[in-house]
Amino acid sequence: MGAARGYPAGPRRLSLLSVLLLQLLGGTQAAIVFIKQPSSQDALQGRRALLRCEVEALGPVHVYWLHDGAPVQDTERRFAQGSSLSFAAVDRLQDYGTFQCVARDDVTGEEARSANASFNIKCESQECAQSPCQTLNC
Repeated sequence: MGAARGYPAGPRRLSLLSVLLLQLLGGTQAAIVFIKQPSSQDALQGRRALLRCEVEALGPVHVYWLHDGAPVQDTERRFAQGSSLSFAAVDRLQDYGTFQCVARDDVTGEEARSANASFNIKCESQECAQSPCQTLNC
């Protein structure tokens, strides 16, 4: 069909096939894409919060979180929920700083990092408002 229009059919098809294979194998395209990235938000001291992170990838990926550059360890208060990070009770001292979602393809080694997100933690009680957290923007 392409040859009837004056185009050589063989090389054109080969080049299109090469581009598709390169994309499939992750040659020039990123294999990990963030569908939802965490965003900075207001939070109340001691209340629930959620940092959302969703990725799309060609293969299976491992998602984990960083807090000020260090891996987040799951606790009863702060834990991974799917690929998002859930907080049962935000703490003005322990949750001060930046959080980042990291997705890693364990087969290829490719790694993608989300934008940084942080909490602007507000205090509801007088006790909280009078604590040393005032210097932490509480």
